[in-house]
Amino acid sequence: MPSSRIGGQSLPSTSPLVSGAILALSERIRTGELAPGRGLPSERQLSEDLSVSRMVVRAALQELQRQGLIECKPRCRPTVVASKPIRRSSQSAIRYVAVWLWPSAGDFCSASILRGLQRVELPGNLRLVVANAVGDDLDARKASEARFLDELSKDGEAAGAVIWYVGGQQNLDALTRARSSGVPIVFLDRLPPTPIEADFVGTDNAGSARRAVEHLTALGHRRIALITNIDKVSSVLAREIGYRKALADAGIEFDPTLVGEVENDEPEGATEVVDRLLSLTDPPTAIFGINDLIALQVHGALSSRKIEVPRQMSVLGFDGLLRWIPGGGYLSSACQDFEGIGQTAIEMLLDRIEGNSPSAHRHVLFDAPVRTNASTARFTRPQGPIEVEIESSGL
Repeated sequence: MPSSRIGGQSLPSTSPLVSGAILALSERIRTGELAPGRGLPSERQLSEDLSVSRMVVRAALQELQRQGLIECKPRCRPTVVASKPIRRSSQSAIRYVAVWLWPSAGDFCSASILRGLQRVELPGNLRLVVANAVGDDLDARKASEARFLDELSKDGEAAGAVIWYVGGQQNLDALTRARSSGVPIVFLDRLPPTPIEADFVGTDNAGSARRAVEHLTALGHRRIALITNIDKVSSVLAREIGYRKALADAGIEFDPTLVGEVENDEPEGATEVVDRLLSLTDPPTAIFGINDLIALQVHGALSSRKIEVPRQMSVLGFDGLLRWIPGGGYLSSACQDFEGIGQTAIEMLLDRIEGNSPSAHRHVLFDAPVRTNASTARFTRPQGPIEVEIESSGL
């Protein structure tokens, strides 16, 4: 982990306090509040202004010096370095808007976001460049994102970026460098990690999940399970909050035995959670998947156990992945407006690029209304064990 060594102590540069100080100071440099050639305030003054320790201030100054934003000389206060003309001054010069998608441009959600981005006509001097994570595992994909962010921070042709960020704290250094370079960024789907503040477009995950589970309580379900995933990002955590609020609204006590956790791309995990839920003395009558991929895996696991959906078990997802199938598919789901998210993100970015945005960062949230299909129904069966029939492999 990269770190700054101050007075014999090592302070990680990924520390949220250090990253916050770096962002605050680089923003003041970018806006001219800290003018080129002028000395910075004293460490004590910066410590008071930023509400951090002097140790944090020193670590931030070392990183700003490494980035070439300030110059530090012995027995002198650091001075702001005159900005280099790395970006083209001509408004007619061709530059690009970078788009970073997850997990790939071919994924339904990403492809829908891209369609939304392409709804907006860009000025003649801007081009759209699309990239996505690559690699065989999550660590490799996060590493590819870090490389993308570092290239973004160094490339004078980048006018701005729309990013579906997945690196969490692991890529905070690279993200901080990209932000410090002055490239406007709008984040999609997931909030950027603390302490970064930025424009953001996504779904009202808490409110939409709450209304989705209310669909199940309105059908008479009182034992509602939640199957979530191991990726505890802002969108996932917000949906879990919405699930619990819907239960509370209906006067249903939260039961931790009805919560399971799986990986998105491991159907075997969903089957194991389903088997555990079905074995409970008081099993659920409905299952809410934190996303459609998990809900579809749950549906498949129930079918393999000869559990009829929705007669014996209702299943509800979140995303609306099957909406383009004729008839809307069979899965009831909270449908995210991916195209609207993409369109709004590029419009907000263009405002930033053209200097038409307010100084405060904006967050825009879309509703995800429930589309009911053939996987949810009114509760009719009595509570009690469910007879499970496991298909034999014939071996």
